[in-house]
Amino acid sequence: MSLSFTASADDFIKECQAGTPGPDSAKICKCMSDKVSGGDRANAIEAMNKTNAALAKGTQADPSTMTPKVMKGVETVMKVQLECM
Repeated sequence: MSLSFTASADDFIKECQAGTPGPDSAKICKCMSDKVSGGDRANAIEAMNKTNAALAKGTQADPSTMTPKVMKGVETVMKVQLECM
């Protein structure tokens, strides 16, 4: 396992847990992390980051501010989240 993959896994888990509160968040986020790889992973991390930042402000993420790749990341996150719950 390379160092960049480890950092990416850590970033994925961090963003996932920030947006997935509750007692099962670690298990759900580990499952999600295992299912998302490659280019989808960076897009998913950015999507979770934008969503978490908006939620922290009490708003929803604005799709008009997201690139098509980040929107694809949102779709990926939603899909694997359902698979892991």
